[in-house]
Amino acid sequence: MASKRAQVTPLRPELGAPESLLEHLTERQLASLNGLQSVLSAIENRLASMSRLGGMTERPRVGIFVDVPNIVYAAERLKISIDFGKLMEFLSRDRELVRASAYAPINDDPDAELETQRFVKPFVGLGYRIVTKQLKRYSDGSTKANFDVELAIDVLTMSDRLDIVVLVSGDGDFRRLVELVASKGVRVEVVAFGASTAAELRAVADEYIDINDHIAELRVK
Repeated sequence: MASKRAQVTPLRPELGAPESLLEHLTERQLASLNGLQSVLSAIENRLASMSRLGGMTERPRVGIFVDVPNIVYAAERLKISIDFGKLMEFLSRDRELVRASAYAPINDDPDAELETQRFVKPFVGLGYRIVTKQLKRYSDGSTKANFDVELAIDVLTMSDRLDIVVLVSGDGDFRRLVELVASKGVRVEVVAFGASTAAELRAVADEYIDINDHIAELRVK
């Protein structure tokens, strides 16, 4: 009985040796990858186009923090009254307002109504979270209420949940705060009166907005 010879399937003529087969498979994989890259590029371009049209973009989250004495004193020197409701609308335009906080000193008279006090009244009923602190009296009769610490803690605490921090103050003491917030990837806008804004604060802001440039829109009429 004749022995059966092993059947060997020859390589396809067009592929030739094993090296040719490997080269052929590699070329096919490269072609597939190039095709996939083209598809991904098309998708990326489509998403970019939709983003520019606003179809898939969310409004940036903004927090507004007002150093009330700094802004009110500056406005009074210019004989201007700011409508802080209009200011809030202006600063949150096309944005999602997460919080607006106003840091307002109050006097130490227990009988004085909070809503009627000088630094509180302009913010009542406008949607601001009003943070108050008693004015500190000095031996020479002067008074002062410094909110640097309270405002800075609130900004740093909230900055992880915000895309934009708007600091309404021209006080140069906030320069380091702006630098810290910016280092977290949060955009910082400083809003104040030009003549009352420290140069070092203006320099570290992503954008500086001079209230004087928009006074017709923001003043009390």
